[in-house]
Amino acid sequence: MNASERELFSRLMTSFQTFAATLEKWPKAVAVTGALGSGKTEWVLNLALGFEALGEKVTIADLDIINPYFCIRQVTEALGARGFNIIMPPENARWSDMTVVSPKISCALATDEGRLMLDIGGDAEGALALKQFEPDIRRAGYLLILVVNAFRPQTSSVRGVRTMLERMESICGLSVGALVSNSHLMDETTPELCADGLETVMEAGADLGLPVLFAGVPPKLFEETVSTVASRNISVPCWPLSRHMMLPWEEGAMWSKAPAAGE
Repeated sequence: MNASERELFSRLMTSFQTFAATLEKWPKAVAVTGALGSGKTEWVLNLALGFEALGEKVTIADLDIINPYFCIRQVTEALGARGFNIIMPPENARWSDMTVVSPKISCALATDEGRLMLDIGGDAEGALALKQFEPDIRRAGYLLILVVNAFRPQTSSVRGVRTMLERMESICGLSVGALVSNSHLMDETTPELCADGLETVMEAGADLGLPVLFAGVPPKLFEETVSTVASRNISVPCWPLSRHMMLPWEEGAMWSKAPAAGE
């Protein structure tokens, strides 16, 4: 991370302080979830970089039991090389879709050192992974963030966002404390679409009584989107969401690499 990126991420992270009196500071545990394909894993990684920009030690726990082939497990080595501590399922269950998570998460919640980021599987069923840690998470202090793409059918309306949120909360026993807008149409995304999606997410936030922390924006559209959002008198900070998870057919994806000898 270069100096300008570090300064931007630091400024974005500290902007969280202004949203609500009940969310005066980031808690020990920050859990991120959302519908399948919402971009929640990218948000875990970007927020982890934000904490790193603030000089914090970060542990990232992979609790994705829904899609083990598109989650933190894919980029473990790169994250470890950056100094992040990674908690994953046991080796013999790492690439399965069974509800197996590491007991090390309880230890990470109990320690006073650093921040714990929790990557929760998409859709309500993924919230099952949180249930066994509910008492520990409550004791440590937590924020559960729901990532919303307003252009996905499940979360394209206030009612859809509410339905997903209520299902997740009923399963995991924890309460969603904030929303993040990650509204896009892949390569067809424009600054106007980012702003349109953000407005939908803000409507859902107002209906649910929840703050919208950030609006994810493709880095190449960042400046233009900031201007578009400001022109609509929206005060939600735009986050230039860098991608770390490669699609299977993209160059650099772990699935596209030839196996090493003996694998």
